[in-house]
Amino acid sequence: MAAALRDAELQPQDGGAKALARRYAVLIDEAAPLAKYEEPLKVLRKAVQECSDPGAEKHLAKIEAALSAHSVASDLGPKLLAALTALGMTAAGRNTKGATGGGVGPVSPVASKLDELRARRQQRQG
Repeated sequence: MAAALRDAELQPQDGGAKALARRYAVLIDEAAPLAKYEEPLKVLRKAVQECSDPGAEKHLAKIEAALSAHSVASDLGPKLLAALTALGMTAAGRNTKGATGGGVGPVSPVASKLDELRARRQQRQG
């Protein structure tokens, strides 16, 4: 991610979004189960300690990893995607032809759709 952000052709005013995208990427890389799972995990850890199954700790580690990945994907993934889109670093964020006829830079997919609908309405009206 660092290389992609470094090599992206961004404007100085994109610095905030760039820093935010970098921070989200670091948080994803350093993912740990969120606090909302800590109490159930504490109960599971205690049960594993009391369990006679030799593979129980391995299973608990898999559960913790899955919760961590789920937390990251559901919480930070969309935020990182939004930041990258705002910087024009995704297909949705790049505007090679421009919704209004040739602009360069990121354009919101919503704005592009709105422009398309407005153009259709104007054609119908005449």
